[in-house]
Amino acid sequence: MLKVGIIGRPNVGKSTLFNKITGSRSAIVNDMPGVTRDRLEKVTEWLGVKFKVVDSAGFDLKEEIIKKEMQQQFFTLLDEVDVCLLMVDVTEGVHSLDEIVCNLLREKGKTFFLVVNKVDSEKREYLASEFYRLGVSEMFLISSEHGRNVDMLLDRILDEAQKYEQEEEPDEPADLLRLTIIGKPNVGKSSILNRILGKERVIVTEIPGTTRDAVDTYFTFEDKDYVLTDTAGIRKKSVMFKDAVEKIGYYRGMDALERSDIAIAILDAAQGVTERDVKIIADAVDMGRPVIIVFNKWDLIKEDKKKTARNLQLQVKDRIKFITNPPIIFTSAFTGNRIDNIFKYAQALYKEYSKRIKTAELNKLLQFAQERHQPPVVSNRRLKFFYMTQVDVKPPYFVIFVNYPEAVHFSYKRYILNLIREAYGFDGIPLRIGIRKRKGRDEK
Repeated sequence: MLKVGIIGRPNVGKSTLFNKITGSRSAIVNDMPGVTRDRLEKVTEWLGVKFKVVDSAGFDLKEEIIKKEMQQQFFTLLDEVDVCLLMVDVTEGVHSLDEIVCNLLREKGKTFFLVVNKVDSEKREYLASEFYRLGVSEMFLISSEHGRNVDMLLDRILDEAQKYEQEEEPDEPADLLRLTIIGKPNVGKSSILNRILGKERVIVTEIPGTTRDAVDTYFTFEDKDYVLTDTAGIRKKSVMFKDAVEKIGYYRGMDALERSDIAIAILDAAQGVTERDVKIIADAVDMGRPVIIVFNKWDLIKEDKKKTARNLQLQVKDRIKFITNPPIIFTSAFTGNRIDNIFKYAQALYKEYSKRIKTAELNKLLQFAQERHQPPVVSNRRLKFFYMTQVDVKPPYFVIFVNYPEAVHFSYKRYILNLIREAYGFDGIPLRIGIRKRKGRDEK
């Protein structure tokens, strides 16, 4: 399958074109240069022919750490793609960086087309004539925002795509497990992802907030299929929402968490369990997602590691009381020690997450619960529990039918949930319980 890379300097409209071609909003779009940092890939099609499109970070020669990491991803991308779309901005004319990238493509012998963006009127077509000095044989004048002439560009990509064997995209495996990495900035989320994948898939620096997009990666580990999603670091909403890009990144992360089966919360072992960590994990649990707690940077702990591990486990027990026995891993993205345990725990959690209990067994448990702790009397009438059933999984959801739903105190619901855990496990799994009025003769 043809692989097309969209390249160019920052803020020329690469992500807008990526979204237009793929028919999605996968890439964050903003007028500020350098918004895209991590690589996004997506399979799309034009007139029945499929090809893969890759959005890349803007090419820049500044000496900042993030810029250097983005440069490295840029050069890696050039080696991997078959065709490049070199995007330039008609409103700024020929930039020195445009000339540098153009020469790089020629040196590598890459097939590429010059895509002059922001040509949203005939008047601007005259401005585009300046780009002929780059000596490019094929030039497309488009507006990625309005879609002007994008179809002509796609027709040309189609000519190239037909030279490649059409691969059928396999359907997602039925047992595909979706994991989303969450945590506050600069705890090593992207480093953990790259260590798992064994390559620099996501930009990693010591600067907080490097990751902005929620990046999905499909891979297989020990014959099991996964989608692993890295998300932007979560800060206080009052801080994040002041920046439009951070705000979008936050909502992308929440969308990824909503689609996932299990959350992997990355914490800094040296900092312990902070208030922000608790809030982030609580948000995942509120969505009904089990959480694996991963203490990263374990290699930086120099004192008694056993004592430190016990202290961190006590912190989890004390500050994250809303999860029953969550799995805890002490690892390091630098060394990779015990990082594979993430998948062992993920498989075990998913088994519990999707477990279904027979109604007959639940009703025996409900009967036992009432014998052990009789329901209260409400308005001179005793509260009656008729039966209980499990109506859903992922997360497990139980419903109890009673005569007066409004009279069931939350403490009694918690009591029944605790009995369910005692009888059937569900360690680390958020459980849901609903109370409904039984209809029919009981209403008379």
